[in-house]
Amino acid sequence: MILIGHDQVVADWVAKAIKKQFCPPYTAIGTVDADGRLTGGAVFTNYTGDAVELSIAGGGVVNRAAWRAIAHYVFEQMGCSRLTIHTSAKNKRVRRMAPKFGFVFEGTARNLYGSVNGLCYSLVRDDISSIKQRWRL
Repeated sequence: MILIGHDQVVADWVAKAIKKQFCPPYTAIGTVDADGRLTGGAVFTNYTGDAVELSIAGGGVVNRAAWRAIAHYVFEQMGCSRLTIHTSAKNKRVRRMAPKFGFVFEGTARNLYGSVNGLCYSLVRDDISSIKQRWRL
């Protein structure tokens, strides 16, 4: 299930998971299990009007429902033309799934998570039409 409207709780959970603090303003979307426990989160930061950055952690964040919610929020509600995601180089799940959902690998951010490198992927509005089948939008 998707959790919206609890930005601070989700951001704190993601910050602890990835060992990275977030400075307001930010918005967050979480995923919860059947027992209502937070299992994953996506935190949106550095909004410029045209672009926003996303940090993700935990389970459930790399499924179709979560990506649909994220894409809808970023491209429809926020009106952005670009979404950038950052994740730990150790996060094999995101590294495997991001390209499957149409994200393009852009590079490595050295020591983004303390001594662990971060990876940067992007998705632009123009990419959405070519990947709708993958996301079932």
